[in-house]
Amino acid sequence: MTTDRVALTRAAWAYPVFGLVMAVTFLLAGDSLRPVIAGVAMLSVIPAGFVALRVHRFPRPFIFALIGVGVLYVLEAIAAEFVTVGIEVELEDAIDLIATALIIGLVTFIVGQQRGGFRPGDGVDGIIIGVGAWIVAWVYLVQPFLNSGTQSTLALALNALYLPTTVVLLALSAVMLAGGGRPPASKLLLAFGLLCNVGGDVLYALDDIRDLGQWSYTGADFLYTLSVTACAGAFVHPTAPALIGISPNRRHFALPGRVTVLVAALAAPVLVTALSSSVSTLDRVVRAISVLALLALTGVRLIAATRAQLQSQHLLEDSVRTDDVTGLPNKRAVLEITDAVVSDRWRSAALPAMYLFDLDGFKNINDSFGHATGDEVLCVIARRLVAAADAIGATAGRVSGDEFVVFDATPQSSQEALDNARAVHLAFQQSLTTTSGELFVKASCGVATMEPGAPTTSDDLFRWADIAMYRAKSAGRNRVVLYEATMQDRVSSRMDIENALHGALARNELHLYHQPIIEIGTGRVTGFEALLRWRRPDGTIVSPNEFIPIAEETGMIDAIGEWAMSEATRQLRFWIDEGIVPDDTAVSVNVSPRQLADPRFAAVVNHVVENSGLPAHLLWLEVTESVMIDNPEVAQSALQAIRATGVRIALDDFGTGYSSLSLLQKFPIQRIKIDRAFINSIVDNLNDRMLVRTIVGLGQSMGIDVVAEGVDSMLQLRLLRELGCAKAQGFLISQPAPAEAMRSTIGALDSLTEWPDFSEMVGD
Repeated sequence: MTTDRVALTRAAWAYPVFGLVMAVTFLLAGDSLRPVIAGVAMLSVIPAGFVALRVHRFPRPFIFALIGVGVLYVLEAIAAEFVTVGIEVELEDAIDLIATALIIGLVTFIVGQQRGGFRPGDGVDGIIIGVGAWIVAWVYLVQPFLNSGTQSTLALALNALYLPTTVVLLALSAVMLAGGGRPPASKLLLAFGLLCNVGGDVLYALDDIRDLGQWSYTGADFLYTLSVTACAGAFVHPTAPALIGISPNRRHFALPGRVTVLVAALAAPVLVTALSSSVSTLDRVVRAISVLALLALTGVRLIAATRAQLQSQHLLEDSVRTDDVTGLPNKRAVLEITDAVVSDRWRSAALPAMYLFDLDGFKNINDSFGHATGDEVLCVIARRLVAAADAIGATAGRVSGDEFVVFDATPQSSQEALDNARAVHLAFQQSLTTTSGELFVKASCGVATMEPGAPTTSDDLFRWADIAMYRAKSAGRNRVVLYEATMQDRVSSRMDIENALHGALARNELHLYHQPIIEIGTGRVTGFEALLRWRRPDGTIVSPNEFIPIAEETGMIDAIGEWAMSEATRQLRFWIDEGIVPDDTAVSVNVSPRQLADPRFAAVVNHVVENSGLPAHLLWLEVTESVMIDNPEVAQSALQAIRATGVRIALDDFGTGYSSLSLLQKFPIQRIKIDRAFINSIVDNLNDRMLVRTIVGLGQSMGIDVVAEGVDSMLQLRLLRELGCAKAQGFLISQPAPAEAMRSTIGALDSLTEWPDFSEMVGD
């Protein structure tokens, strides 16, 4: 606890102690000193107000009202001592009533701040409490005054207001303390001060009825002194800002708060009226009018509460069915509309359709410009979709994130649905003007129509549209694809592969096959390319083209890729140690874009090399052009970090992209692998032959190793040698072989140079 906080805490608790000392002194002092003692005690609220203003930042009007309460009580003490006998009671009562009104205002402000503001029903509740208090005051206070005939009209009016204001103050105090856990010390001090004030008011009121004597007035002043000093201490305490702090949950009054007070305000007058008999016609009339007014107010409050509840329910229902950002119907609302339509039309010729749009690359907008711009883009797209959907009589909604949906009940055929979807898709072909500038946002769209003559649910349509949308994504994005039943089979197959792939590594179902890479001029094996194979428990071999993309999407490729590097380097270390291959033989492993995007990947590679015991340069990592084109900054950083470990980088499928030459200059590439598409046609296609010659010459001029992939014939190998290509791999040389067959595979390759065709080629 800081020094300032300790000082404020001590000062806060010193206030009620000071008030108690002054109150006891007030009781012991003579009549002439009592006004002075009371005045000093009451004026102590001024420094408390200064602290609340300067330290706790309370509003100035609040502080002026607080100081005003203390000044009024000082005036009341002066009036009791110096004003002419006969009117001092009325003057004291008037001053005390004004002070109580100020206190009610202060507490009302505090309660309002804690609740985040008053609501329409709060005013009616206050009037109900006041009317209930008035009925009790009439029976026990006002009516006895009328019967006594000893009080002036002003005195009667002032005393008639004592009990109602006191009850209101009690109600507000209860509400202030209700709910929210244990109240802070400032609230406890304030509640104690308010309770003392109420006690003083009650003593004054009872004395007017029962003539209790001088001790009642003295006791009331005693309580008023404690009241002011305790309240002053509350506004000095370090927790004083909590008095006007808005509660984070802004709860309504919990028991024993609002409900308890209202029940008491209704029950008390009913019991009083029932247990006490009327004494005159005026008494009966006043009671009847007051009770009727109380019942009318209660009815108004119930009606208002019911309307508020219904309004809240409607707002809640609307919020549940409406998207917060765009104001469009959300997925739930669109599906409800869809169900209502398709349930009636499946026997008709109509084919209601659903168009699901997913923005392409929307994450880049959020990452580059922030979520505020992202939300702005969503709102602009929402307006355009609504306009496009209205043009064909459809309903647009937002599913979530960057997905929008349009339900169209009008198509009579799948082709019409496809045409309508393409018309709506035009909304994404124009630029968007935002506060961050002009942006272009494309979208992939999946179209699904109800099956003719068969019951279809909204969930079916949405699921089919979702499958078609992902097909549009995989087909290149920014296009419209119509759902076909065969897509579901592919999705089911994909799900089966994904589920089976989980744990495949732990179950030893993944294996590495190795395809040798040779020097064309000598036939010597210089390295291997490690290729993943997955053999499922039933013996089925799953193609890497099937499971690698799934592993990348699900993130399993990280673990699989690390295992592949570890296994490849471990196996090569074993072959070298066993003398199966020379100690300068290398191994290459394919790396996915997801692995390169991981900032920890370079450390993983370094860890694998260290554990294998191999020189780092014997490990090649093969990457594709797409890795460097899609995210060049990330790729360059990752490849440079990998190269720093000593591991070498090979560019796979060279020549199939659009930036091959620039890639060789920008990225740390030590090998290029000519794609098999060019090797397949090298014999018959002069253009491909010239392209291979160019690639080989480029590699030689830049000091980059060149490997030809997919060599399947001796004629291809001969041409590659003539073109100057140094290395090759393919089925002519060897098919990918399991690790345990590598000794025999190498033995077979050793005899390659003995082939007549090969010997003739070498000898040329």
